[in-house]
Amino acid sequence: MEGRVLYEEETGWSWWIHPLVLLTLVAAVIPLWELAAGKVWGEEGAMPVWAAVLSMVIGFGLPLSIYSLMGKLKARVTPDGVEMRWGYLNVIKKEIPFSEVERAEATTYCPMLDFGGWGIRVGANKKKAWTGRGNKALLLHLKDGTQFFLGSEKPERILQWVNSAMKRSEG
Repeated sequence: MEGRVLYEEETGWSWWIHPLVLLTLVAAVIPLWELAAGKVWGEEGAMPVWAAVLSMVIGFGLPLSIYSLMGKLKARVTPDGVEMRWGYLNVIKKEIPFSEVERAEATTYCPMLDFGGWGIRVGANKKKAWTGRGNKALLLHLKDGTQFFLGSEKPERILQWVNSAMKRSEG
């Protein structure tokens, strides 16, 4: 379904998520703090080498992995359907061709009640969601009965592009 992009929107996380993720950097700083204090790894009373290495791998690796894989949600409308990608590496992706879409609408919903939060979620009664933040979404009613919520800061705008592309693909 890769092709010409008619509309593209990126949604990042809420501001308060960033400090939580970056807090793991503290784990990487602890061994460096010990070195600065004159404690050499492996000496009596110092952090063991394996703990220092593990701490730095987690401290630097976890935020890097999270941002690379889930740092933002990118939505694209193409002439054939809707494409979604997570993160800066675009490894986690989903495509919904218009041939599977019955209709679309802009909606406001409750992420905590409907899905237990944001991210890639599955709810009750054939509801699925890919959301980054907020409570607005493009709701795609699929022909198999699934309701797919695509988080958007401008659901009315993406809806216009989806409806226009769907009309062109039918005709």
